[in-house]
Amino acid sequence: MIRTRVVIVLGGGPEDRARTTADILERPGCTALVLTGHPDAMDPRLDVSADGPVELRVDDSRARLEAYRSGAANPDDDVLAALAVGGDTPLAAVLGWEYARRAAMSDFWDVVVVELDGELTAIRRLAAAGELAAFVESRWPANVRFASMAAGGRADARLREAHRLARLAGDVADFLAGPVEIVVAGSRTGDTAAMAALARGAVAPVVAPDGEGGYLCEYPAPTRPAAPVSIEGDRLRLEFDGFRTVVPLPALLSRCVLTGSAYDPDAARLVINFLPDPDLWPPNLVPSGSADCAG
Repeated sequence: MIRTRVVIVLGGGPEDRARTTADILERPGCTALVLTGHPDAMDPRLDVSADGPVELRVDDSRARLEAYRSGAANPDDDVLAALAVGGDTPLAAVLGWEYARRAAMSDFWDVVVVELDGELTAIRRLAAAGELAAFVESRWPANVRFASMAAGGRADARLREAHRLARLAGDVADFLAGPVEIVVAGSRTGDTAAMAALARGAVAPVVAPDGEGGYLCEYPAPTRPAAPVSIEGDRLRLEFDGFRTVVPLPALLSRCVLTGSAYDPDAARLVINFLPDPDLWPPNLVPSGSADCAG
């Protein structure tokens, strides 16, 4: 269990985030690690000297990507190379979160602060673990990966790498969906915080019968989706202007068929419709007319 407080500061400019971070760490004697892309903007209230309680580390996605590739079964694999191009890829973001996760697990600091540029860019980084997991699952499903693992060192190198990527994405997704605090330093704090919670998988949907033999699954969403909801393996893909997130499909709905979705602007909720899959439910529990919905 992680005892270190983890705070993600996003929105505004570098100086806004620096002030917000200093406010968070103003408690005397509080030890902290601050991960930032703008070390020059650090608030003067924080003592980041060699003997000070606050340690500052610069976000270095390139170094993390190179380190990850060096540990691959085949560092020159073309899929891994494509994932590792650029500092704003899902893999780069996930490796950054893994760095923060391990820092928090060490229990060395009282607080770990992660400062993220902008609002939409930050939300995309929060959604990266689901994106990476969905990418791996779409190409190398879990049953294929685990069957390959039975071969041990003789397993296909790409499948071994896919398994490593899936574990990394899963660890980070669990970390972000846990007791992580989001602090928005910019404007529109309410909407941004709500989208950040959705992006990091920290929102539990409301699932209830629709009264007609099916189910309604509702997620809070401050803005209208940019595309219909879709299913990818055991996940739901939600797309909004500027970012998309992949969230776990509630267990009950894994035995159902997605039939549609709508946005309720008054309630600021995304409503998704499901019907039981006749192939996965006892016949007496499937509403009439659902047979054509089986996948």
